[in-house]
Amino acid sequence: MNAGAAALGDHMAASDERARVDVRVALPLVLALATAVSVVLSIGPWPVGVFQDDGIYAILARSLAEGEGYRYLNLPGAPWATHYPPGYPVLLAILWRIAPPFPESVVVFKLANAGLLGIATVGTWVLTGRAGLGTAARALTTLLFTTCAPLVLLGVMVLSEPLFLAMLFPALLLAERVVDRGTWRDALAAGAMAGAVGLVRTLGACLVPGLVLVLLVRRRWSAAAGALVGAALVLAPWHIWTATHAGGVPVVLAGKYGSYGAWFGDAARAEGASWMIEVVLANARQLVSETWAHTSTALLSPVARVAATLGVAILLVTGARIGMRRLPVTTVFTFGYLVVVLAWPFAPARFLWGIWPVIGVLLGLGAHAIGGAASRSIRVPASVLVVALVVGYTRFNLQALQAGWWSQVQANVAQRARPLAEWVRANTRPGDVLATDDDALMYLYTGRRTVPISAFTAQEHLTPQSAAVATQRLREILAAYKVDHVIATTAYGKTAARALASAPAPALVAVAAVQGGDVYVTAPAR
Repeated sequence: MNAGAAALGDHMAASDERARVDVRVALPLVLALATAVSVVLSIGPWPVGVFQDDGIYAILARSLAEGEGYRYLNLPGAPWATHYPPGYPVLLAILWRIAPPFPESVVVFKLANAGLLGIATVGTWVLTGRAGLGTAARALTTLLFTTCAPLVLLGVMVLSEPLFLAMLFPALLLAERVVDRGTWRDALAAGAMAGAVGLVRTLGACLVPGLVLVLLVRRRWSAAAGALVGAALVLAPWHIWTATHAGGVPVVLAGKYGSYGAWFGDAARAEGASWMIEVVLANARQLVSETWAHTSTALLSPVARVAATLGVAILLVTGARIGMRRLPVTTVFTFGYLVVVLAWPFAPARFLWGIWPVIGVLLGLGAHAIGGAASRSIRVPASVLVVALVVGYTRFNLQALQAGWWSQVQANVAQRARPLAEWVRANTRPGDVLATDDDALMYLYTGRRTVPISAFTAQEHLTPQSAAVATQRLREILAAYKVDHVIATTAYGKTAARALASAPAPALVAVAAVQGGDVYVTAPAR
C-alpha cells in the first residue's frame, strides 16, 4: 500500500515536472508567434524607400544579387558602398534571388523581418531565464518588449534591426557563457560573433569592448585576447574596405553615403567640444521627453513624464546592479551602447528601439527586484510604480495600434512620392539623372539614376539648415553630378531649388508642379 502510494506520488511528481518543461518550451514559441503575427498583420501596401535606409538596403541587395558587387547602383557611376555594413543587404540579396521579382519581393523582405523578430523573442526569453527571472516575470517582460509598437514599426519596413536583434541575443548568451567558464577558444568564437553583430548594425560592435572589458576585470587575459582576435578577424575586412573606398562619393553626400566616422569627425572638428556637449544634452532631453516617458505617459502632462522617467531610471539602475552579477556583458554592452547614442548627432529613439528587448530585460530585473523587496515600505510603493508604468506602456501600445503608427510613417512619404514617380516615368528618359529628396525610392520604382537634393549634416541635429546652407549644398551636388531634373518635395529641397531658379544666373528652370513637389530642369550652361 505504502509502496503503491509512493509510486503514485513519484508518477504525479514526474508528470508535474513534464508539464513545467512543456510550458517552458511552449511559452517562448507562443510569444515568438505573437511577435511575428503582430508584424505580419501590420504590413501595409507601402513601397520600400520611405525611410531612406530601407531603400538603400534594397539597392545594395539588388547590386549583390545581380553580381554588381557592393555598390550604390542609384548614384551615377555606381560607387562602392561604405556607409552601411553588409550583413543585412547580404540577407536581402539571398531573398532577392529566390523571391518574386521586385517590387513583389518587398513583402517577402518584410515577412522575413517578422520571422527574425520571432527569433529575437525567443532570445529575449532565454536571456530572461539566465537573468534568474521566474516564468511569469519572463513571459511578461518578453511580451511587453517584443510584441510592441516600436518593434512592429521596425519590422514592417525593410530595416536591419530585426536581423540585428536575432543575432544579438545568441551573441550575448555566448559572451555570458564565456565570461563564466569559457576557454580562449570559446572567447575567440564569442568575439567573432560579436563582430558579426557589428556587421549588421555598426553600433552592435559595442558588444566587443563590453565582452573584453568584463574578461579583463575578471583577469581572464587569454580569453580577452581571444575575443579581440575573433572580433578583429570578422570586422577588419569591412574596415579595410571602407578605408579603401572612402572617397567614392563627393563630400557633400558623406552624411548619407559616406562613412560614419568621417561624417561625425568632420562635424566635431568644425564645431568643437561645446557642440558635442550640446548634442549629449539634447539627446538626454529627447530620451526623457520623447522616448522613455513617451512609452508610458504619451499625451500626459510634463509632471507625469518626469515621474515616468524617474521610475524608469530607478528600474534600470536597479536592474543594472543585478545584471552586473548575472548578465555582466549584457549590462556593460547596454550602457556602452547608450553612451554612444547620447553622443551621436541623431534622434536617439531610432537607436534605442534597436535594443529595446535588451533594455526590457534589465527593466524586468529591476522591477522583479524592487517588487520583491523585504521591506514593506519599499515593496508597496515600488509595486505601485511598476504597475503604473506597465499600464501606461500598454496604453501607449494600444494607442499606437489604433492609430496605425507604423503606417503613418510610411504613408506620408509614399503618398508624396507616388505622383512624382508617375511623372518621372512618363516624362523622363531612362538615362536621365534626378536630384530628389526620395533618391532611393525613385531609383527603385522608376529605374532612373538619382542623387539626393540636399546634404545630411551632423549639425542639423541641433540647428536646422539655413536657406543659404541648403542652397549651397544643392549647388555643390549639381556641380558634382550632371543632373537632368531636380524634384523638390521637402522644405529644404524646395527652398534650395527656388533660390537657384531665381538667382541672377539661374541654375534651374521650373517645368512642372506635380502633386507633392516641384520639378525643375538644369539650365543650359552659358
